[in-house]
Amino acid sequence: MRKTGSIGFAAATVLLVLIAAFSYVGTVKSRTFCSNAELEGYYRELEERLAEETKAYLEEQGFYNSGVMVNRVVEADGSREYTVTVHHREISRMSGEERTALAGELALLAFADEKCTFCHDFLIDESDIK
Repeated sequence: MRKTGSIGFAAATVLLVLIAAFSYVGTVKSRTFCSNAELEGYYRELEERLAEETKAYLEEQGFYNSGVMVNRVVEADGSREYTVTVHHREISRMSGEERTALAGELALLAFADEKCTFCHDFLIDESDIK
């Protein structure tokens, strides 16, 4: 009876290890086998969500009707460089330190993807500066 129990335990352990391994491989392969159109759609959704969340955060901070643009450059290796450009008259009037702090807060909204880098920029209109 003892031998049957240890064989059953070993079989269950091997089965669970195989299930975990195939789940991991399936997860990794699912993203690599996406078509270019599917991958573009995936990133487009993330980009739209980033723009919406940035606008919402700025409104929470009192910067109503801010202009937010998300631009991307896609490299040959598939990596992406994003520039999030924000325009608001009150941001133009902020000091450089205040804008740097705001850029740091906005950076926390960026989606996590190992192939993506983000830069936040502010469109400063010199006529808005007092």
